[in-house]
Amino acid sequence: MSLDKNSTPDLISVVKKAKEGDKAAFEELYNEYFAPLNRYILIRVGDVSEAEDLTQLVFIKFYKNLANWQDKGYQPSAYLFTIARSVIADYYRSRGRKGSKLSNSEEVLALISDSSQNPHQDVIQSEEIRTLYKNLKTLPQKYQEVLVLRYIENLSSKEISQVIGKSDVATRKMLSRAVSALAEVTKKNNRPPRE
Repeated sequence: MSLDKNSTPDLISVVKKAKEGDKAAFEELYNEYFAPLNRYILIRVGDVSEAEDLTQLVFIKFYKNLANWQDKGYQPSAYLFTIARSVIADYYRSRGRKGSKLSNSEEVLALISDSSQNPHQDVIQSEEIRTLYKNLKTLPQKYQEVLVLRYIENLSSKEISQVIGKSDVATRKMLSRAVSALAEVTKKNNRPPRE
């Protein structure tokens, strides 16, 4: 069964089964969420090996805290991304680095771009993603995070609000400001040079 945004009751029932000790249900959650969580973490830390280790840590923490999970009307993905956010903060804290800026890795760029069968279109799209990514990196970390969660990981504003610990209204305002800031940076960076 594929878990998607339209199957919230199914997602919740799978988590409940996992909570009751159903290993197949936990494996289903792992298979469904490993790639998006790994992509999110890779974007934040920039190292493939570290991202895989941290993604594993997210699932270990999720498994250990499964008994405390309660259905509060949110997608389980919001809970998992909240854990991922905490794991990333711990990762940077343990290394004495403040915050997590977006990585500049080519591997990250490859992960967030879709490859099609049209090489010409791939080149254009790849360049557009590079430009977008470069502009995104200039924004404050809080804007980077909400934009990645919304437009790369496809979380709703309600789910993002749970991940970042803000109200839904505050999250929507932050998203709006982040989009405006990104548009302004993109506009500024794409102006033709003055002669």
